[in-house]
Amino acid sequence: MSFSTASSSTYPAKQHLVRTAKNLGVSSGVIFVRGGDIIVHPDSDTEYEFHQDSNFYYLSGVVEPGYAAAYDIASDTAILFVNHVSADEAVWVGVPMSLEEQQAAYGFDQAHYTKDIASIISALSPAKIFMLPHHQAPELQSLSIDQEMLIEAVHEARVFKDDYEIEVMRKANKISGSAHETLMREARVGMNEAELRGRFVGLVLSQGCSYEAYGSIVARGRNAATLHYTKNNMKMDDASNMVLVDAGGSLRCYASDITRTWPLGAEFSSECRDIYAIVLAMQKSVIDACGPNKQWMDMHLLSNRVAAQGLLELGILRGSLDDIVRKHVVGYFMPHGIGHLIGIDTHDVGGYPRGAERINAPGLRYLRASREMLPRMAFTVEPGLYFVDAILADAKADPSIAEHIDFDVVAKYRSVGGVRIEDNIVITESGNDNLTTCVKEIADIEAIRAKAH
Repeated sequence: MSFSTASSSTYPAKQHLVRTAKNLGVSSGVIFVRGGDIIVHPDSDTEYEFHQDSNFYYLSGVVEPGYAAAYDIASDTAILFVNHVSADEAVWVGVPMSLEEQQAAYGFDQAHYTKDIASIISALSPAKIFMLPHHQAPELQSLSIDQEMLIEAVHEARVFKDDYEIEVMRKANKISGSAHETLMREARVGMNEAELRGRFVGLVLSQGCSYEAYGSIVARGRNAATLHYTKNNMKMDDASNMVLVDAGGSLRCYASDITRTWPLGAEFSSECRDIYAIVLAMQKSVIDACGPNKQWMDMHLLSNRVAAQGLLELGILRGSLDDIVRKHVVGYFMPHGIGHLIGIDTHDVGGYPRGAERINAPGLRYLRASREMLPRMAFTVEPGLYFVDAILADAKADPSIAEHIDFDVVAKYRSVGGVRIEDNIVITESGNDNLTTCVKEIADIEAIRAKAH
């Protein structure tokens, strides 16, 4: 199956339906999916911000609420079911495109209103209707429905990105990477984390993104030791601190996920520089190694070995490199996986295909993917090192781990908090394509920060 897309401006909904049907392994039946609806806060008329169901978006390209879609496998017919907007509703939400206009805009073979779902689907006389487990279709209950097979088929389809998806993700990375560099240029001692978060969001929205791909993290100093720190409300008043910014915009429902860590002052302190250099070496080693037919688990283990060597040289770790790696000692400093699949969702689906099991070991237990890398898969590569008091206390309490850690040296580096560097890559036939171009070399970062002072 070709993954190229004829037009970069038209969402390839039908190609995604065809790819998903192929994964089902059947020659007939109907795929039926339903989009999300607006949800209102309890005892209020205020709506929650609407984000489309990710699987529905993948199969339709529709971001508005109240839609549905179907694909008749035998006849290769894609059908869009449009939410009807009454004249009264149009006063509030605007006049929608006609059925014909929406059919053309979304690339479907037919378009009907949602009130006609039952009659249109019944007329196809499907032996089986394939639906997602969390979707409901009361108007189709008289027909034979399978809600088990489709979820795996659509997840596996989403793992492999076509040309349209890759280019949207590349643009999302360009927008978000530029916003990261703007924060590096504009941050000053005395500002609040919230100011940087607000600036980032404003920048990505002004350049075409619809929303943050996830809750942005702006963490100065010790706050960076909390992996998913989202308070983003502390004053940045110590020039010796670093600022960790993990943030990305979502463009046409496709995520970017970028992390940069940089000094609040004009340059890295010696301790911050030491840890940053190790994390950068970890990331470069993994990106250089990523390519087709390699195991994602091995990339995590490679990052740990590079980290172990660097921490040994600093005196934070001690003993045999092989023993440190075998005991997963680095997992006490990098308590997360090396990265994850990325696409419509930041932590995208398909990381653990059927039969893949998690390994219950420090760091590895939180690895979000365990599978062979193949062309057109998109991953984040996000090594990090952190000084988390609670985890280090666990390490100190375990003699087999504590013998490899010099806690006096750890105390010297505690103020670093944490460092993470994160890029987004796509696996190619010969290696990988790094979509993230934001600066990360120490010299480049310090050149930017020097101009800010």
